[in-house]
Amino acid sequence: MGVKGISGMAVTGTLGDADAARDSSIIQKDAVKFAEMVKKMQRNTAMNLAENNTSGVSSSQISKNHRLQGDYTQGFYGAFTSEADKKAAPKGLAANAKGSNGKTPVIDKTSELYAQSMELENYMVKMMLSSMRNTIQHTSLSGDNNEYARKMYDDMMYDNMSEAMTKNSAFGLADQIYIELSGQRK
Repeated sequence: MGVKGISGMAVTGTLGDADAARDSSIIQKDAVKFAEMVKKMQRNTAMNLAENNTSGVSSSQISKNHRLQGDYTQGFYGAFTSEADKKAAPKGLAANAKGSNGKTPVIDKTSELYAQSMELENYMVKMMLSSMRNTIQHTSLSGDNNEYARKMYDDMMYDNMSEAMTKNSAFGLADQIYIELSGQRK
């Protein structure tokens, strides 16, 4: 198979093959370098974790409200603080839940387990909004030179929107997760 040269004449033989071979060689070298870099990072992480007797993110990276430094969302820790929140009734679909004793379970919204349940519900809502967002076609009148900035702003807006929806609407998913993980329904 030939490749068209500058003058438009077909160039046959090894010129096109040489370029492909060179490109393939460069890609293979880059892949080997990348794999070595990943292994080195994994070894360093494992050594650091072993030295500090820790796992995962270091405590200096986590703020008092259990969020990573640099997170722009508020999170769910400390969102519920009243005495009524310690003995709340389930909402949404979880309102129909009954425990093994036939009683309606009690939700302690001030607990870390509930905050984690809210985080999981928030993730589900965020996935739902993201799927809905992907159906929107964006049109640009001026060529949209700020496409990256618009996408970043949209991500932040949808993250905050999903957090607000999780806190204020009564989906009940976090309540169901809490009931299951707290062992109130056996």
